Amino acid sequence: MTSYSNRQGGGSVEVHRWLDSVRAITQTVATAQPLPQVLELIAHTAATLMRYEFCGVLLPDSSGSRLMIEGSSGLSREYIDQVNADHPVLLRQGTAPEAPSSKAFRTGKPVAIADIQAEPQFAPWGGVAREQGYRSMISVPLLESGQRAIGTLNCYRRGTHDFGQQEIALLSVLADHAAIALTTSRLRSDEARRMDELVRLNGELHTQRDLLEKSEEIHQKLTDIALRGGGVRGIAVALSNLISRAVLIEDAQGAVIGQSGLDAGLFDEKTRAGDRDDPSPAFEVFPVILNDSEVARIWTVTGSQTLAPIETRAIEHATVVTSLELLRVRTAEEAQWRLQGEVLSDLLVGEPSAMDSIHARAERLGHDLRVKHTLIGVSLAEVAQADVNLCLQQALRRINAWASTLKPRPLCTIHHDRIVVLIPSPSGPLHEQSITEKIRRMAVSRGPKATATAVSRGPVNELNMYARVYRSVAGALNMLALAGRTDASVTLDELGLVGLLLQLDDSSQLLRYADQALGPVRRHDEARGTELLKTLRTYFASGQLNAETARLLQVHPNTVAQRLRRIQTLTNRDLNRPDHAMDLAAALAIGDVADSKFVAANDPAGVPPLAAG
Repeated sequence: MTSYSNRQGGGSVEVHRWLDSVRAITQTVATAQPLPQVLELIAHTAATLMRYEFCGVLLPDSSGSRLMIEGSSGLSREYIDQVNADHPVLLRQGTAPEAPSSKAFRTGKPVAIADIQAEPQFAPWGGVAREQGYRSMISVPLLESGQRAIGTLNCYRRGTHDFGQQEIALLSVLADHAAIALTTSRLRSDEARRMDELVRLNGELHTQRDLLEKSEEIHQKLTDIALRGGGVRGIAVALSNLISRAVLIEDAQGAVIGQSGLDAGLFDEKTRAGDRDDPSPAFEVFPVILNDSEVARIWTVTGSQTLAPIETRAIEHATVVTSLELLRVRTAEEAQWRLQGEVLSDLLVGEPSAMDSIHARAERLGHDLRVKHTLIGVSLAEVAQADVNLCLQQALRRINAWASTLKPRPLCTIHHDRIVVLIPSPSGPLHEQSITEKIRRMAVSRGPKATATAVSRGPVNELNMYARVYRSVAGALNMLALAGRTDASVTLDELGLVGLLLQLDDSSQLLRYADQALGPVRRHDEARGTELLKTLRTYFASGQLNAETARLLQVHPNTVAQRLRRIQTLTNRDLNRPDHAMDLAAALAIGDVADSKFVAANDPAGVPPLAAG
């Protein structure tokens, strides 16, 4: 085998060739070429200077657990992929044989194999070596500052080859230059990345500065709209102009309080509730928060384009300004409600000392108590106890907003957990019914959920009548609650005999009559825990049919028959006789009326005692 030194001729020429090659590597690094290009040049230079068929530069992966071929000369793509993926050069050895490259990296010294077929520890890579076509190899560490290994330079020959000391020394010199080039290239790459990051951050700072300046300008414009009295509608128009998009503002109940730039139906109720079947433009919703509660929402159409940061900032400013505007309106409303409530409460309780000045107080609020009025009472049901006050306030706000459009203006307040509306008497009973139903619907709440019942009585034309009429209306509301009618709107006249009885002043006579007929039944229930009164009430409600009564009470028909016989014994009346049955039915209704009137007079927000029966 010919020695490496004998194959090297023309010493000065060879020196120039080495110097030119090293200079090429230095220039590549100096011109900030990408690291992969530098690695390819190092491998190609080693192969050219040392006349090797194949060369590769191996570097640790990101985990530091294996060496990967990152630059090469003469090695096929298939070989590189197989070594990197299927036959990796592990740096943390277990029981597997240690690769020459791993040993060179670990020890910091060159590792040469003259014949890989005669080297048992090279067996894991024997197959890929044969496919690539090399028989001998050497791995020289790339040492940073001559100490820490940062990779290896691997060179391969097709035949067996003894790597002599001079050859290894030359390869080590080349590896040192390659390590310097690699370190410099990495430093330049890191520096370039830092510069790019600084440029990016500087751009972001300029963008943020511009955004803050524009944001301040937007906030000022929206605030000016509110200060000039533009209200929520003005805010919607200004915001739509600023972002060039359609805008809608709704309150917590879904009522539109401001909009601009909208096509017909674009933001209809079904769209906002998410109930539309047909495709609609994409939109975003921003909550308006006041005292940790959502009091409104701002909708804007986005279509296929997402909101730009400045547009998002504009809408966020609009939510703040809208919240402040709603707070201003709410504060003014609450002051108005308080004054209205004081006038109406004095009327409803019949406070004698307040009657002399009540006309003047009402006039200052824009109301004329000299005209005939209809009194409408509203009770909420199916609402969580914790949400009662919120639902009442929201309902009163909606009713007051409607009332403010009427002339003469109605009086509205919350009185003993009921909403009371004193409205100038509508023309005719049909109109009274429609107004009562309209007010009931305004009291219904979607969130928090609440149903509503409304009862009206009119006309009232004397100040001393209001307290008595309110007690009658409150009693009717209690009666309807007792009957499970929690979503009805009626006039007292529509309640027939019950409505007439509710308007009687003296409840003691009613209670005495009911007690004479049904007192024994009530006392039997109280003493023995039975449900005779409930059975009797259900019996009349089901048309005096035993089977239907049993079905409603979820008991056997024989049980109903036994209870009815017991009621007949206690009352000394025969339910098969029409006059006796009518007598008990009337006593039951009169008792309910009397109890309701008693509750309305003494505990206006309570539930009638007979509800337990």
